[in-house]
Amino acid sequence: MEILTTIQVLFPCAAVVLIGYWFINRPLQMEKLRLQNEYDKANSKIVTPIKLSAYERLVLFLERTSPDEILNRESEPNMSAFELQMRLLKVVREEFEHNVSQQIYVSATVWQAIVDAKNSINQLINICATQVSPNDRSINLAQIIIKAYNSEPNTATQNAISLLKNEIGKLIS
Repeated sequence: MEILTTIQVLFPCAAVVLIGYWFINRPLQMEKLRLQNEYDKANSKIVTPIKLSAYERLVLFLERTSPDEILNRESEPNMSAFELQMRLLKVVREEFEHNVSQQIYVSATVWQAIVDAKNSINQLINICATQVSPNDRSINLAQIIIKAYNSEPNTATQNAISLLKNEIGKLIS
């Protein structure tokens, strides 16, 4: 009998406690969710421009290290092919190092595409340099690089830029 009486007393008490907990916890959870949404919106207003700037810098890196652009800036008539090769590799390395911190703002897939593009340009420069004598005129190496780069239907640089554009599109929409 005592057990039955205890159950009859404890059951309503437990029900009251659970209902009370639900009435108190529910508004607290809703407030927590509202505050999280406000925080996310405020954070988005700060982070989105930074991310867009990172995407812009990475596209600029890819454009600046494309053979057409880099050769226009770095090639000089009195340089040897070897000097041009070394200068191009140095510029690509410096441009990459200048932008390496931007990787925290892009996906791992996009960052890998950018690294692949950089490596592809370096490989192109080195392969083309083997086709000329180190003492040849730099214009000979430049022509070989441009011809080889333009013969590729879809370069690693174009692929990386495309991935960046897709990711930017997702961020903006």
